[in-house]
Amino acid sequence: VVHTYAGICIEKLLTVKDKNGHGQSAPRYDPASMRASLLQVVPPVLQIIAASKGIPMNEYLMRCIARIFSFLKQQGAETGLQTLRPLSAILIAMAANPSNPVFNHNLFEAIASIVKVCVPSQPDAVEAALLPSLGQILERNVADFLPYTFQILGLLLDATPSVKPLYQELFARLLSPDLWRSQANVPGLIRLFRAYFTRHAVFGELLRGHLQGILERFQFVLCNRKTESSAFELLNAMYLHLPLEFYQQHYKTLLTVMLTRLQSSKSPRLQRDFVVSCSLFVHRHPSNVFPAMLGEIQAGLLSNLLGSIWLTVTKMTLRLDERKVCTLALGKLMAVEEVRRNPQLMTGCCAGLVSLMGLVQPQNTLTAEDGSDDEAPPMDGGAGL
Repeated sequence: VVHTYAGICIEKLLTVKDKNGHGQSAPRYDPASMRASLLQVVPPVLQIIAASKGIPMNEYLMRCIARIFSFLKQQGAETGLQTLRPLSAILIAMAANPSNPVFNHNLFEAIASIVKVCVPSQPDAVEAALLPSLGQILERNVADFLPYTFQILGLLLDATPSVKPLYQELFARLLSPDLWRSQANVPGLIRLFRAYFTRHAVFGELLRGHLQGILERFQFVLCNRKTESSAFELLNAMYLHLPLEFYQQHYKTLLTVMLTRLQSSKSPRLQRDFVVSCSLFVHRHPSNVFPAMLGEIQAGLLSNLLGSIWLTVTKMTLRLDERKVCTLALGKLMAVEEVRRNPQLMTGCCAGLVSLMGLVQPQNTLTAEDGSDDEAPPMDGGAGL
């Protein structure tokens, strides 16, 4: 019990913040000055956890480990790398009977904190410590650990200089419908696919061969209101990291699927995600592609879409990065002849630009409750890093 309180104390102390001279909150303690003291704590805490002394699967001690490495960052990189192997051993032991979800969550948080610090400089060493245990989790299909495993693999794949066979072998399995039916898996799967997209020079053949399956998973996730925002995260990752030729032949079908979903749901959040995602596409690719695709679906669709949905979204509360990409995209669309010849629409677009640039107060603020018009039940509970 005493070491549990000690772990809680350390974890809380590292979160303490004070106001600085500019009135901003800043951590009270400096990682460089705390490094030696904190790293001395790690080995005995790991020994207590591994030996199940006191409280078995002590979630507070594991949270303490996670907090130490997230606080120290680069200051704890060397010790963090040495800590991965004992954490990996604990991970395999827990995989046999994952009965404490809070402990397991903190375990993966600790691993993720170390991976983020160590993998940029020592990716091979990190992979050597983790890939065997992650491979076992995938082989055993440990459902409670899969969401975390996908996210850790995404971090590793982003940084590894040489792609290991595991990533090639895993790709087709990631498209299994059973994995996507679990809501808990979706963020991790999308995170991992984003890593595949960024390495398209290596995985080009795999991606081209399975793109139809990827877009089918997009449609599956889009059709559930609990995961529809995640569907656009997958799409945005594709726009950001894949060349247009990878998916251009599928883009008309993709737009049709999104427009059909918009017709069946009046959710402001869905409208926002759609407009932001399409804005990203317009910004990243030649300005004629998006209007031409809409014209193939239905004549005059661009004008209808701008007037009925797009300009409404410009008046919503958006993040700064969303406002920027929507501003750039709307400017490009205003140069399209169909829009230029419509004075009323051009006036609306100008008003939209004014809103996006923050020159007037947004009229609509989205809340977490928006988008509850179609009552699809949640598929599963879950967690993610």
